[in-house]
Amino acid sequence: MKKTILFILCLPLLAGCGVKKEYVRMRDQLDYLETSQKKMESQMTLMDSLLRAQTDITYQLNAEMRTRWGSLNERMMSMDQQYEDQQSRPMVQTLPLGSSKPDNSQQIKPPTPPEKPKETSSQPDPKQLYDTAYLDITRGNYDLAIAGFREFLKLYPTSSLADNSQYWIGEGYYAQKKYQEALAEFEKVIALYPNQDKAAAAYYKSGLCYKELGNKAAARENWEILIKKFPRSPEAGLAQDRIKELP
Repeated sequence: MKKTILFILCLPLLAGCGVKKEYVRMRDQLDYLETSQKKMESQMTLMDSLLRAQTDITYQLNAEMRTRWGSLNERMMSMDQQYEDQQSRPMVQTLPLGSSKPDNSQQIKPPTPPEKPKETSSQPDPKQLYDTAYLDITRGNYDLAIAGFREFLKLYPTSSLADNSQYWIGEGYYAQKKYQEALAEFEKVIALYPNQDKAAAAYYKSGLCYKELGNKAAARENWEILIKKFPRSPEAGLAQDRIKELP
């Protein structure tokens, strides 16, 4: 009888121990789920950042290809026009057989000695130099690309591709996460070629560099200038999305 009473009195204690263990177990599971969720969020953030970077570089490459295609098309049209002009010129008439000899006033001049061949310059062809550096960018050979574009700017500073070359130097550094160096190169595009094709892209990438360097105020400022100066550019739309992400 005493044992039965003792057992009944201990039941609440046993029940309390069971509840406590169950609570601890559930608490551990909850902590595990929270930790897993944080890891997943971190991975998603990283993937989103990588995807955006890939999207940016893909857009710039596509824009570059469109520019080069337009240039090539213009050159082809110019060559076609030159060919048509040559075809439309009247042929020089030769003296027909049996005609009288020309008078003495039309003496045949002695042949002139052949001109000495001009010395070929050791300077590389600008198009070939640019294309080689651009190909290095697309293949991920960033240091080679940077060196190639710098050489292009040194030899052909007034070329129509000078702003592109300066811009791709910045992209070469940005792809290597050298944001301070990339920022300096993008700002050169803005300063030296403020109204050229790559100016809008340079403002956008400068903002990304500032963001990566922790200066979100400067990033916002660059993107706002971009939207104001080039409101219809594709980069303006990208900049608006980036501004919305800032705190």
